[in-house]
Amino acid sequence: MHIQSIGNDKIEVTLEEPTCIISYSLSYGGSRIHCSSLDISPDQNSVSASFGEIGTITDVFTSAKGLLTVERTWNLLIKGDYRLQASFSYRDGNLENKLLVPSVWYRDNTQGKGVFPSSHYANVWSFLETRIPVPCCEQLFNGNRCFTCATEKASEEQFLASVTNERHGIIISIPGSEWPYSYQGKKSLIDTSKVLLPRLKIDEVPFTYKRKFYVHNQAENDSLDGYRAFVRVLPKELALGKGALMPWETWYEYKLTRLLNLIRKDSRGLAYLAMGAGNGEVQQVYEYTAASFLVKSLEAAYELAVCTQRECKTEFLNQARKDVALLFGLDNDLMLFANLAIKIGQFFLDAEHPGGVFQDCYDLQEHIWGGYLGIGEHEEFRYLVNSRCNGEAMRYYVLLYSQLKAKGIDKPQFLGIAKRVARFYCNCQLSSGSFGRWWTTKGKPVDIQGTNGAYIASFFATLVPYLDSAEPLHSEILAALHQSYWYYGEMANEGSFYGDTLDADSCDKEAGVALLSLFLDLYELEKDKRQLESARLAANFILLWIWQTDSFIPLESPLGKEGFHTTGMTSVSVAHHHLDFYGMAIAFQFLRLSEATGDLFYQEQAILMVNACRQLIATKDNGLGRDASFIGWQPEQINHTCWEYFDRKEKMNGFYEIDIAWVTVLTLGSYLQIQERFPQILQ
Repeated sequence: MHIQSIGNDKIEVTLEEPTCIISYSLSYGGSRIHCSSLDISPDQNSVSASFGEIGTITDVFTSAKGLLTVERTWNLLIKGDYRLQASFSYRDGNLENKLLVPSVWYRDNTQGKGVFPSSHYANVWSFLETRIPVPCCEQLFNGNRCFTCATEKASEEQFLASVTNERHGIIISIPGSEWPYSYQGKKSLIDTSKVLLPRLKIDEVPFTYKRKFYVHNQAENDSLDGYRAFVRVLPKELALGKGALMPWETWYEYKLTRLLNLIRKDSRGLAYLAMGAGNGEVQQVYEYTAASFLVKSLEAAYELAVCTQRECKTEFLNQARKDVALLFGLDNDLMLFANLAIKIGQFFLDAEHPGGVFQDCYDLQEHIWGGYLGIGEHEEFRYLVNSRCNGEAMRYYVLLYSQLKAKGIDKPQFLGIAKRVARFYCNCQLSSGSFGRWWTTKGKPVDIQGTNGAYIASFFATLVPYLDSAEPLHSEILAALHQSYWYYGEMANEGSFYGDTLDADSCDKEAGVALLSLFLDLYELEKDKRQLESARLAANFILLWIWQTDSFIPLESPLGKEGFHTTGMTSVSVAHHHLDFYGMAIAFQFLRLSEATGDLFYQEQAILMVNACRQLIATKDNGLGRDASFIGWQPEQINHTCWEYFDRKEKMNGFYEIDIAWVTVLTLGSYLQIQERFPQILQ
């Protein structure tokens, strides 16, 4: 390590090559103060900046694996109002820098529709540390180098930091502030441009404050590869999300209990899943069911078939069995779950229109079927057909058929509907290879953007083994799969991870998950190494959304009282700034990728995520604010920062909300997949 002064208030730190330039200043009484002198230690591992009678800033430097750690100490000697700043820049060759903020800012957030931060509103933003999976992490990428900075989490609320960027560098400020806007809900972008910057009021001196900062400067021609390299060298002690982890077998029984308690009976004695319950003032949003997406009834049916004949050990699960058997007039025997699965599968057969047109959302009050009936950006969705919904639903019809067949139950209608819907998409596939996003019931494309069509390709890969090679559909599906890879593989090459979730229109992590899953499905079918490289690109994008550290959470908040850890959790999208339990599904895909490539980094990330998903689950002793009928529920929306889905300020910064079926179904299903294929992960 070498440190040299390059001005009255700047130094440059060189590891193997020039790493960063650090500027020394602070704000006192509303005025910016520059240091009066800089002293570099003889051993070249520390710098002291003097501000005369105001105080000093001392930096101690260490490095490991190319990561520079700066342990800064502010020693303030005069009472007053301060803003503390850490300013890092690099020699970028005067090339244009592109900004990346994990889970917050991707390619200027120009794709989609909404009031989320984007270059449409402003080019420079300041974000609080609690929005970002590594506190205050930002990356500048000039095409040749990735320059990344971050900090450790704040220990107290008064020291919450924010981060912004300038032409050549990154500035972290304490106390933090968001400007020129603060994004606080789906429809809430608050203008903060005229709000005074917060200050740290020092009433007792001398005052000392310490904080670590992390700087990584790497020669790299890909921004996502640069971020992955940064994550790999972060100190392990930053990932604190341990807590008291529930045993997996207990977790499984809680989850299965919640699944059973979500099952409802229709007037014909068939079954479906309630979308959610007990959600207070916003419950009306959840009064529908669906085969896919936010409800995942057919995936739930498959899980019930998998769990058929398994022993139930706990009192609460056995009670849920008795209740659901009584509701449907079924014997509470070893085949109960299979019989429930059949009833769910039969319910959604009615979602098909002639010609393999499948609209799987059902309004329980209006008694109508639609393409998508949940919260969305466009009303016309209800009249259309969605590729993601169809791909999810049909994949699980195929798997449900297979699982029942293995238990001696033949339901050819479940495979039959999958074949008819497959025919619809073979006929619809665009010349580019895309399966589109939204279609009319006549098979005309309405919206071909985004990754929704990847679910159709994954469904095709699932269906192929169940087709006779003499069937025309078999060869047509194989041809369609080959063509689709060129389209979706190019999306990954271009970094076009956009438009997957249906209740927002933005860049989101699920776009990466859809493509990762597809590429791995194709690789396991064809063993083409190019598909593994595409999978790696998708996984590196997904990494942006995985929390590598614990974030500050107010101790008096509901999350604080539960001892909640953000490490291993996943952010949702640039439009939805809350955390969720989608990490269980991502973990399974990362384990597949790790197995195929031998890269243990993805396994390590998978373990972070599965462990995170073992927290905040309602037990018989702690119902998370709900009664015994909600045993096993986990909240969909974990509001760790200043954002809330329904724009309710009182639910921000440490609250959790919303019981919704997909959380139960996705996490349980992913657990079953991991248990079958990677059981060592659950030891």
